[in-house]
Amino acid sequence: MKTSARIRAGLTILEVLVVVACLVILVILILPSFARTNRRNHDPQLRCANNLKQAVLGSLIWANDNEGQFPFASTNGGSSLAWVNSPEVFRHFQVMSNELVTPKILNCRADMQRWMATNFAEFSNANLSYFVGLDARPDDPQSILTGDRNIMGGTLSNGFLRVLSTDTAAEWTQAIHHNLGNIGLGDGSVRRVTTVGLRQQIALATTNSSFVRLAVP
Repeated sequence: MKTSARIRAGLTILEVLVVVACLVILVILILPSFARTNRRNHDPQLRCANNLKQAVLGSLIWANDNEGQFPFASTNGGSSLAWVNSPEVFRHFQVMSNELVTPKILNCRADMQRWMATNFAEFSNANLSYFVGLDARPDDPQSILTGDRNIMGGTLSNGFLRVLSTDTAAEWTQAIHHNLGNIGLGDGSVRRVTTVGLRQQIALATTNSSFVRLAVP
């Protein structure tokens, strides 16, 4: 029996070229998106901001369970009030081990002078990249709770306590984020600021006081 239909064994050259062209176009459209995502995932300052966000939220959870006071200001058992005048800045985070879960978030990968701790039992200043704002309060949204430790200005006492005021020429150093820095505030937000932005935030934080005290590891 004869038939006029022919079974085609494969694609023609033209069809192959069309398929290849479509694939090339898809790759061109998709690759930039992957590249942007990859850059975001490996941006040290963005990762640092995410770390601080977790630290700030952990602090707020701790305060919510302790009469609205951060660990360094609370008189409740398990607080870090006893270490306010101590250079052992890590204590203020260590008491929040349940809220923070892991000390890994307290190390910035761009901080070449600190290394990551795997558990809170071994945690110390050597693993801490962030200062603690000792005058921060949950009911003061503009108060400075924490931030990158590469901060200069004001007066430094006992090698760890930096006191800043509106008259202070505070600034970020070249270390860590190259004249930029992240700060976490009492309202739970985290901001990336320049030196100018840092000074503006200090002015906002000192609206009800003449200075802010930062415990810098």
